[in-house]
Amino acid sequence: MRRLALVGMLLTVALATQAQLGRKIAPQMQKGAEKSYVVKTVTETAGQAAVTSTSEDHYAIVDATADGYVIDVTTTSYTTDAAADNLPAQMRGIGQSMMKGITVRMATDKDGKPVKLLNMDEVKPKMTAAAKEAIEKLYKANPAMAQAVPQEAMLQQLEQSLTEAALLSSLGTSSSIFVLNGKTVMTGAQEEYVGEQGIKMKRMYFANGDNITTSSSLNMTNDEIKALILSQLEKALQPDQVEMVKQNIDQMMQSGMLKIDVKETATYALQADGWVKSIKVERNIENPGETVKETTEVTCK
Repeated sequence: MRRLALVGMLLTVALATQAQLGRKIAPQMQKGAEKSYVVKTVTETAGQAAVTSTSEDHYAIVDATADGYVIDVTTTSYTTDAAADNLPAQMRGIGQSMMKGITVRMATDKDGKPVKLLNMDEVKPKMTAAAKEAIEKLYKANPAMAQAVPQEAMLQQLEQSLTEAALLSSLGTSSSIFVLNGKTVMTGAQEEYVGEQGIKMKRMYFANGDNITTSSSLNMTNDEIKALILSQLEKALQPDQVEMVKQNIDQMMQSGMLKIDVKETATYALQADGWVKSIKVERNIENPGETVKETTEVTCK
């Protein structure tokens, strides 16, 4: 009996130790395999009708070795019900719409984490042309925009974001099927990361078998928020407008006019091969002059 009790105690310790070490997320990928995911996002902005956008992404494994994988990713469709004069929604949708029909070939490490884009020289001109078309359409539907931000300045700002580093960073957002790859996940683990538009976040993990939940919140000082706001305004406004904000930014932040806050929860369900089965992300975002609730659901077909 004592031996059985000792064996039971050792087994409990072993299982507890394994749980503390966590689980390495490293999807198994076979050359020639294909998967498709539907991404549906509902965005609710205070004072405006909810906007739903839906896209479908196709993933094809071009090569698989012990060192990593080569994957072709193509956005095969994109639709939105955003009204033509809903500028925030239209701006948010440009990034997705300009990727429609473009195949991005990426290389990953052995755990399936994207590390390099292999056809950037080929896809960047296509993305630039699509971005130009989307911006021209937006300005045509909203002529008053040109008074605040010249069309050429808007296009230049968008072109500057079409870099390999920026695109790789977008594959690390919470709604990406790649975001967990290469991570060792366990309950209580925390990490700091930089999200969209340079916003610093802190994420905590909660693991339960093939189901993983994360909780994220803003992780920035007031000085960092101030610097971020000014850097974004410098890209979008005229120099004299930016200077006016600089002179009053402390008072504007204290009053709450330039408040930035982000809270997010994400739930991941994994398949037996380690690929994502589904993702649900809920985000509450406070930007200067705008409060947004965003729900994104990603489903493997």
